[in-house]
Amino acid sequence: MEALAQEAKNSKYLKISLEQVQELLDNCQLLVEHDTMVSDKIRLFLCGETYLVQEKTDKDDFLLRAFETELQARQFIMERMKIYEDMWDGCGCKVYYYD
Repeated sequence: MEALAQEAKNSKYLKISLEQVQELLDNCQLLVEHDTMVSDKIRLFLCGETYLVQEKTDKDDFLLRAFETELQARQFIMERMKIYEDMWDGCGCKVYYYD
C-alpha cells in the first residue's frame, strides 16, 4: 500500500482498479465512508501516514487522491458531498472528477 500511496502523492489523482480499492479496504484504516447516492461511495483512508480519498467517477473510474492532512481530505469530501446534495436538488451542476 505504501507504493500506491506514494504514487497518489506524486499525481493530482491516480486511476486505480476495483482490486486496488479492495486492497485499500483490507489494508488501510477506513476513517470516513459516504454513499453519494449518485456515484457509489467516497471514502477516506489512512494508509501509513498518508490520507487517501477514493471516489468513483461518472465514467466508472476509481480515483485516488492523496492529502497532506486529514482536515484537507475531509474538506474535499464535504465539498463533493455538497455538490451531490445540490445535484439531488436539481441544480444542473456536475462533479469535475478529472480537474
